[in-house]
Amino acid sequence: MNTRLFFAVAAAAVVAIAGCADPATNAPAAPAPRVVACVGDSITWGGGKTNSYPALLQAELGEGWEVRNFGVNSRTARREGKEFDLRPGDLDYRKTLSYTKSLSCKPDAVVLMIGTNDSKPPNWEETGDAFREGYAALVEDYLALDPRPVVVIGISPTVKGGGFTYGVTEKIVGGGVVPVQRQVAEEKGLPTVDCRAVLDPHMATAYSGDGLHPNAEGNALLAAAFAAKLRELATARAPTNGASARSPSSAAAARASTTRRGRARSRAARRASSSSRPAATSRPRCATSRASSARGWSSSSTATPARGAPPRARPSRRPRGRSASGSSPRARPTARTRSASRACA
Repeated sequence: MNTRLFFAVAAAAVVAIAGCADPATNAPAAPAPRVVACVGDSITWGGGKTNSYPALLQAELGEGWEVRNFGVNSRTARREGKEFDLRPGDLDYRKTLSYTKSLSCKPDAVVLMIGTNDSKPPNWEETGDAFREGYAALVEDYLALDPRPVVVIGISPTVKGGGFTYGVTEKIVGGGVVPVQRQVAEEKGLPTVDCRAVLDPHMATAYSGDGLHPNAEGNALLAAAFAAKLRELATARAPTNGASARSPSSAAAARASTTRRGRARSRAARRASSSSRPAATSRPRCATSRASSARGWSSSSTATPARGAPPRARPSRRPRGRSASGSSPRARPTARTRSASRACA
């Protein structure tokens, strides 16, 4: 008995303590931040420093956003990319751990700025077909994620030059790489940020000594431009009037459900209308049969006269066993009643 009493008291104490818990702990959890994956080469990586454009983008966006830097030096969009000095190795971005992580983090948005290294002599061909194929395939890798993220295409910055640019030239970047980036973005309906238009007005102060990579000022300008685009897209995709955002598949399911409910209501309304409709008066069997065959109904259905048509006179029918004059059942039918019967035969 003492043991039972002990456990009963202990249980009551636990309930009392739980009831006195701070109500703030039961408040709904804050929504998860939007994850932004910054994908690219050394212009994105920025030396991994706090003044890289992804780091500054995080500062620009603030709370509610989580920006991750997946840039890798020297990487290309084309497959089997090479360094300018033909050192051994495959510099395809897909072969990196950062690529794998950028996919597995399930980003809400992807900022893709890659292609500068594809302009190096070992990688660029006259047609640029290898870059086009690899770039479009890389874009599709992110568009194929579920849920599908917003992919923002960063148009590669202008090559200022004046320093060691690792074989990268503005002739190939501006004349070959950038047109492909714009074309793929247009074909897939993707938003873009023109980094050339962002940095060109600040060409004298926004580049590092090699004339290829933006410095802290240039990265701040890029971060501000990408932040403005991401906020714009987030506002456009935000649910309104309390409605939650839906994927295309869930929206289609919702439309199908609404259609089914509408059909069910229509059937119920028809049933209610037919049950409240006054019973149709009896008609000659021949008239009913003709109307039924004309509408494709069974002969047991009742034909409904056209709306607004004057009522048709119904031929009088003699009850079985009685004459038209109401005489005795044994009275013989007259010629007039026999002709009326034949008319309905």
